[in-house]
Parts: sequence; structure tokens; C-alpha cells
Amino acid sequence: MLDLKIIKHILIKENDDKVAQRDWEGLEWWAVLSGLLGMDSAQIEALLESGERFGRGVVAGLVDVGQTWLCPASLQGKDLQCLEQSAVLIGLQEKHLTNLSNPRWLKAPLRALGGRDLWTIEIPAKLFP
Repeated sequence: MLDLKIIKHILIKENDDKVAQRDWEGLEWWAVLSGLLGMDSAQIEALLESGERFGRGVVAGLVDVGQTWLCPASLQGKDLQCLEQSAVLIGLQEKHLTNLSNPRWLKAPLRALGGRDLWTIEIPAKLFP
């Protein structure tokens, strides 16, 4: 059975210079994974375990950060459903979204304590994929 004490975080871009961190409350994240992505309990459990393999306070991979845009309130139907599936989030209307692409793992995790605001870290060249 899934340990519901595990707290998952998502990043929501609030404006051009501030990133906020929010815990997923209740079973909202479970609904996203099982509903939008069609994952079963075993797949969700495997995903949670893989996400925890390095523990907290590490940088384990990189993504390219693209353009940020405001999802219009008028977006409905299939277009909204496709966007929610891609973002792995629901209720995207009137939210700022940032395109992320090119995900890749570092050769080894790097210990780094982050914060609630934007922060930087030096990654040794030997860790780049």
C-alpha cells in the first residue's frame, strides 16, 4: 500500500522572477497519475520509489527551461486535456506554465540544499552526461 505520508512537491511559476513550491494535498497527485496518465497502483509505487532513490537535498538531473506563458481561462476540451496530460497537472487555466525539455540524469547525484527561491549551484564538468 502507498505511504500517504510521502509529500510530493510541484513547482508553479507565479511570475517572471519568483518560483513557489507547493505540496500536493490530499490525493490530488494520485488522481493525476491514475486518471490522466492511466497508471495502476504498482506503477505509481515504482515511480515514487524511483523518485526517492537519491533522497532529499540532491540535484540528480537537468532540464532545459523554455518559455513561460499564461494558460488562457478559455482553454477547454481536448486541448486542455492534452495540456494537462503533458504537464501532469490539472486545473491549468489562468496558471503560468513553463516548457521543460531535454531531461537528462547527471552521472552521479550532487548534494545541494535548495531553497524556496531561485538558487544556483556549480556542477562539476565530470558529472555532465
